[in-house]
Amino acid sequence: MYQNLMYAVKKRILDEIEMAFQQHPVFTDKVKIFNKFPYEERIQYGVVLRGASADQIRLSGDNFMSDHYSLVKLTSQGNHQGIGIEWARENQSYVTRILTEDVSAQLGDNQRQFYTSDYIIAGPGETHYADSPLQVDITIDGVSEAPESVDGEHKRVLLNQCPGAGSVVIVRYHSRRIVNPGIYTIDFTDDTQFTVSPLYVVEKEELIETTTGTETSVNLGHSNIQNDSDELMRCYKDGTVIDVMVRGEEYTIDNATGIVTFMTPLASNYALFASYRYYPVVPVLGPYNFKIYQENHDAIPGVIISIGRRAKKGDQQIVYVSKNREAQAKIYGGHWTMSLELSVIAKDALQMEEMTDHVVSQLWGVRKNILEYEGITLNNVVPSGESEETHIETTGDLYYESSVSVNVQTEWQYFVPYDGYVRLRNIELKLNPSPVFSGPLVGYERLT
Repeated sequence: MYQNLMYAVKKRILDEIEMAFQQHPVFTDKVKIFNKFPYEERIQYGVVLRGASADQIRLSGDNFMSDHYSLVKLTSQGNHQGIGIEWARENQSYVTRILTEDVSAQLGDNQRQFYTSDYIIAGPGETHYADSPLQVDITIDGVSEAPESVDGEHKRVLLNQCPGAGSVVIVRYHSRRIVNPGIYTIDFTDDTQFTVSPLYVVEKEELIETTTGTETSVNLGHSNIQNDSDELMRCYKDGTVIDVMVRGEEYTIDNATGIVTFMTPLASNYALFASYRYYPVVPVLGPYNFKIYQENHDAIPGVIISIGRRAKKGDQQIVYVSKNREAQAKIYGGHWTMSLELSVIAKDALQMEEMTDHVVSQLWGVRKNILEYEGITLNNVVPSGESEETHIETTGDLYYESSVSVNVQTEWQYFVPYDGYVRLRNIELKLNPSPVFSGPLVGYERLT
């Protein structure tokens, strides 16, 4: 873990120094940057990282920070090694979106209740349904009005008063943008390529709000149902399950269309819910090309897949996306204070001084805030001395060297996934138990 973090920070600082000299009109083609002192060539003008050290800053006795809650779990099924994907996590900026809808077409006599086209979510980045009037914005003829109530699960908004005839009613709300809950199978079809096969999971979808006893059939919300994945539940109005109906005795289901046909009459005054899994119209997505140590943001929208160096053809892993966030791992974290010793070398004393000033001013004066945004805090950047050394003894040529000390503080996090399974009807997915390290620029990498 320490070496990963140290390598990333050293590389980032050296990249900044190299970029600084590339933008300098005098030193663009002259100055070279080295991680260690090269022995195959004599440096004429350059910057060398001669040494680095670090001390750990503990935030607690065992460095425990909190539990990590996420919509995304990395799992496996079957006998595949499951080592290509290092870590899968939600893209927090992609969880929800804002929708603005004109629902004026629903106006009618004494009409206070309006329906949205999508489920109403509690707020940005949330996954629970809205249940508060403050979680939607309503305008009637351009004037804002707080609704009386909101039922995000049923896409309902109840206004305090009936809008007048010809009014324009606009509802602005958050809806889910990350992919539907489901099982996303990643198949590595090549060492640099993979495909995604989705299988969507629906849990407790309301089919009938209140039964009358006269129903003979009902449609599931989707078609192309996976065989033997359905479960119909009789429930109280609050969703509490009374019992589970028996397929083949009480109902049949057409998997292709999602039509449920009741074989016996339904009792009245209860709610009917269904859980099931279904396939999308396009069963396999991709292929997607990748390079080692690369993140993919496109294969599963809203999910970031970090691929390491162990991906290989024939391997398979499963990304499980849940309806709501669940505890996925324990987070341990802290800080490292690192000291980097740089040598600035030149054949001319004045140019050595100019190069040293350029390194200090660029790191401390220009790039400091940008590095802090990335999680690398520069505590100080200090020129600490100069020296004059013989270059070639036979000619007596000299070169000049100055030192720059860079003190850096950075963060690290260590994710230890909870061991266990995701259990669904007829499916059991094993959670990935491998710890993952996260630091600035390192991304997320599995260490075992």
